[in-house]
Amino acid sequence: MEDARINGKKKHILQKYLGPEDKLQELKISNVLSKHTSQVDVVSFNFGISAALWHIAKKINLIETIDSIGIKSRRQGLSLGEFLLIVAINRCSEPCSKSKLGIWFQKDWISTKFNIKPECLNAQTYWNHFQYLNEEIINLLETMINKKVLASYNLQLEHLLFDPTNFFTFSKNKNDESLLQFGHSKENRNENKLVSYSLLCAKDSGVPVMHETYAGNIQDANAFKHIPINIQNRLNQLGYTPEQITLVFDKGNHSKEAFKAIDDANFGFIVSARNSSYKTLLQLPESKFIEINLPVSNKSVKYYKCSRKIYGNMRDVYVVLDPKKQTKLSFQFETKLQEKIIEIDEFFEKRLNIKKWRDSEAVEEKLQALIGKNPYKSIIKYSISGNYAHLTYSITIDKKAKQIHLNTLGKSILFTNRTKWTAESIIWGYREQYIVEHAFKYMKSPTSIAIRPMYHYSEKSIRGHVFICVLSLLLLSLLRLELANHSIPLSYFELHNELQNIRLMQINLTSQGKSLWKLEKTNPLATKIVRKLKLKSLIQN
Repeated sequence: MEDARINGKKKHILQKYLGPEDKLQELKISNVLSKHTSQVDVVSFNFGISAALWHIAKKINLIETIDSIGIKSRRQGLSLGEFLLIVAINRCSEPCSKSKLGIWFQKDWISTKFNIKPECLNAQTYWNHFQYLNEEIINLLETMINKKVLASYNLQLEHLLFDPTNFFTFSKNKNDESLLQFGHSKENRNENKLVSYSLLCAKDSGVPVMHETYAGNIQDANAFKHIPINIQNRLNQLGYTPEQITLVFDKGNHSKEAFKAIDDANFGFIVSARNSSYKTLLQLPESKFIEINLPVSNKSVKYYKCSRKIYGNMRDVYVVLDPKKQTKLSFQFETKLQEKIIEIDEFFEKRLNIKKWRDSEAVEEKLQALIGKNPYKSIIKYSISGNYAHLTYSITIDKKAKQIHLNTLGKSILFTNRTKWTAESIIWGYREQYIVEHAFKYMKSPTSIAIRPMYHYSEKSIRGHVFICVLSLLLLSLLRLELANHSIPLSYFELHNELQNIRLMQINLTSQGKSLWKLEKTNPLATKIVRKLKLKSLIQN
């Protein structure tokens, strides 16, 4: 088959009949292609990511669940559930702007599952569907999807990890009540307006159970004040009670209001504390610590246990010492300390007593700036002597202050109300916080999900954008869980790379018969993923 463009349109100008298609299917595709290269039309599609996530979406009845809330939104031939799934898969596969969604759709296998034209997926389609996604609808959808997930997967929700973050945007909005606000960027992009959101994830699987989107200028602790009640409501809807749940979160979320809500609801918790609040405990000699090996990692750490009254109630407090980390941090600090002294000497070597550096006040101000904040400020001591233009300075190290700081390195403070748990369970339970931190890292990756940068400015579009990204994370985390159950443990990035290698060829042998489909050759791991997920069953010849 040969094609040409006539009046700007692609048309067939030569076509040869090769025989009945059922006979051709019995032939080796490679032989057909080698002998009739100019007489076949071959199209290559992205397949791995979209097929694997379609498999997960079907397992939890994602489209039907979303559509069951009764929003009639069949514009451009797509229901709300169908549109949200397409966009969620796009975020995982090849995140792009809303104006380029149709281009991606056309070259992805997912386009074969919907009878729509690619050009229907545009900015207007986004708005037509996102207008329904207010905070109430998103919470309803998330709860309904969670119920389907719990019914389909053996998820354990007794141990939940919470963490907030924010992301920068390129959106412009002067509305003071908008979600877009200037604040403290966790990526040091304070020149951009921010949007904040939080995740509540299941331990081990990392499956998101709940998220909240809020303004970028709201501090973490202020945002967290009302979240324990929201978590309680969500868990009640899922058939859990707070007594069954252990929340894990970090020191940035502390407030009297939050802990009152946690205590009133009777949640269990494991929380990190600010080292600065427990300076005496940090100076305890190592001889008072007990050595243990953590579960799973088998890492050796030491701990000291005591009790303290914190936020109105007695809590078990653990001072955790990581000896290897302490050694590493001590070496890094010693190096940095020497570098600061060298930096001071190099700066004043050819400047002291010249121009502005003839004045003792100017020299002292510069010394303070070079030394910086604590702990260096309390450890590096200086003195200036002499008169105008005849100044000298000296640098000394306060050994006692230095040792006090070295004693704090490699140590962390945890407190909990799980008084019957072992030290190993408490310490490892908090360290699994890395799971939700990795989820944030992946969501901010430019190659998959890519929650930022973002150009939306209306509240519904922003909430819809974050919801889509969380939905993408949900599908991916369930996929990771399913593969782990098949003894294929992969990180988010490893999974993404393997699935990107799986492509599908559509081979058109005649103008009227069905197309032939064939997976392109790939590596053994990708082939194993295809086999375990039974992705070939999604290909119809």
